[in-house]
Amino acid sequence: MLFSMRDSRFPWLANSGRTGEPGQMNFPLIGLHAGLGELGALLFFWAFVELVGGQARNVRRARLAVLLGTLFLIAAWLAGGFYYVEFYGSEVKPLIKEGPMPWAHGVAMETKEHVFLFLPFLGVFAWGLMQRLGHVMDTDRQARAAALYATGAVVLLSGTMALMGFLVSSSFRAALEAML
Repeated sequence: MLFSMRDSRFPWLANSGRTGEPGQMNFPLIGLHAGLGELGALLFFWAFVELVGGQARNVRRARLAVLLGTLFLIAAWLAGGFYYVEFYGSEVKPLIKEGPMPWAHGVAMETKEHVFLFLPFLGVFAWGLMQRLGHVMDTDRQARAAALYATGAVVLLSGTMALMGFLVSSSFRAALEAML
């Protein structure tokens, strides 16, 4: 065996204490990162649906949803960035690249790294759009269409990010299983 699940070089692989089985990922940052990102995506979806309605009260709710969604995306950005810098590159990435699904890093994670940098800025753009043009979105179809495109893009990119995160996590689990 290449290493023991209780190996001091891999403290994050130690038993999490929930099921009594060794080798479970114990990364609260991953759950926090994913949860914040998914909540941000849901808030942007809420804004998208409100904007489809197009009435003034819908636009007010959409503006709030975009603000909260942007804050959640920024928080997910910070949690994910800290995890990536502190743990992923030195501890997780080498295992994935040696495992049965090395393409998951080369394709999914490399793409995720770049979209990850862009997504909060798209959220800030959508929020700025809502602040600047929100008062006319109930009557101006072009302004509302721009906000629909921006919020829809955040929803689609966030969903893609979640899918790629699933692929990377699955490849890590597959690498651990291959080592047993």
